[in-house]
Amino acid sequence: MPREKSAGLTDMTVGNPLRHIIRFSIPLLIGNLFQQFYNMADSIIVGQFMGEERVQAQAAVNNGMPVIMLITAVFMGLGMGATIILSQNYGAKEMDAVRKTIRTIYTVVMTVSVPLTVVGVAATPALMRLLGVPDASGTGGATTMDMAVGYVRIIFIGLIGSLGYNINAGILQGLGDSRTPLRFLIVSTLINVVLDLLFVAVFGWGVTGVAVATIIAQAFSWLYGAWYIRKKYPELELRLLKLGADRPILQKILRLGLPSAVQQSLFSVGSLMMQKLVNEGGDAFIAGFGNAVRIDSFVFLPVFSFFAALTTFAGQNMGMRQIARVKHGLRVTLCVAQAVYAVMAVLTVVFGRFLLGLFNPDQAVIDNGMIYIYSVIPFCFIVIFQFMMVAVMRGAGQVMVPLFTTVVGFIIVRIPSAYLLARFAGHDKMFYSYPIGWCFSLAAAGVMYATGRWQHKSLVMNWEPEG
Repeated sequence: MPREKSAGLTDMTVGNPLRHIIRFSIPLLIGNLFQQFYNMADSIIVGQFMGEERVQAQAAVNNGMPVIMLITAVFMGLGMGATIILSQNYGAKEMDAVRKTIRTIYTVVMTVSVPLTVVGVAATPALMRLLGVPDASGTGGATTMDMAVGYVRIIFIGLIGSLGYNINAGILQGLGDSRTPLRFLIVSTLINVVLDLLFVAVFGWGVTGVAVATIIAQAFSWLYGAWYIRKKYPELELRLLKLGADRPILQKILRLGLPSAVQQSLFSVGSLMMQKLVNEGGDAFIAGFGNAVRIDSFVFLPVFSFFAALTTFAGQNMGMRQIARVKHGLRVTLCVAQAVYAVMAVLTVVFGRFLLGLFNPDQAVIDNGMIYIYSVIPFCFIVIFQFMMVAVMRGAGQVMVPLFTTVVGFIIVRIPSAYLLARFAGHDKMFYSYPIGWCFSLAAAGVMYATGRWQHKSLVMNWEPEG
């Protein structure tokens, strides 16, 4: 079937692999920068404008994210399954299947968003207690627990905006367009920052203002994105009010997405267990950890961008049976990712205190943040190897790999080692559990890649792998 051409969608099955991957990664990198700035804005603004309660406010916001990820993990896994199907069908020039996949995943989003919201709002207090969120009262009488519960509940109320934005971005990235999602994100980020400043610095709404600003920005970005896709890519036939699931495609999404959903859920549960351990260190330790993690995420942005680009590249080329090209893409991406990260890591270690001070000038918070930076940042080159191999196997459709590496490296190794280190060496040593876990994850991913079984995982046709 001949491909229906559309400006902005990229065919990665022809041309220079590294050029495709870098060109695809750049908009993703810029978008990820905005995404991190979007996430960091909440912490920076409450850290700079909430006076003596800023440490508690940051602790509340930092406790919110793992809880939200736990509730949305299943959907995020299904979305990854849909993205794999989209990229392979686009690579195989099956545009009718692309349209059916888009309608199906959007139907799933609309169906699950309401029950997820209800469950999230109802379960928030229990989850906060389970995490052991500090209950110390601030100068205004509000406790860290009160702030955290209010923040998370408001985020859940606006969950449909977050899900909608992410599915818009996933659809276009699976089809090779990484520029359009950047437009959506820029709009959302600007709205969020302006409203954060208005609600917190001017109106004095505190953590509640940060949450309200977030859901307004996400809802606008989702609706604007849906309108934009419909206008620019009419051949995709995106209609918010004209949906319907294609049963065979839904079954394929479930088959591919459930392992990713389980993986995301396990990662979220593991993150909650880590957060519970962090919470034992008190508000300054929680705030320092959360701020350092945001800096770490910022430093790792180029790697995340290369990961997404390589996943799409592998998916499209697996659709055309070009395994040698997939392997070449892995090699060149790995080299570039390691070089870029090395520069970012050095700058982060050298200027870590300055960067942490942008979030919160409290010296105790900065000191605790540097514990994480010294323990984790120098060792992230280990996980880059794992990420790139997983990107290839995930793009090929071998979705059990991320689940397996998460179970081995995170659940079996990192969490127990973190608790053992905290118990016998002190809380300031618990973050060495990260590189310890990464070594085991890398070993697991390397074995699964070396077997070559991922070469048989094309989803759109039956064929024998090269060689």
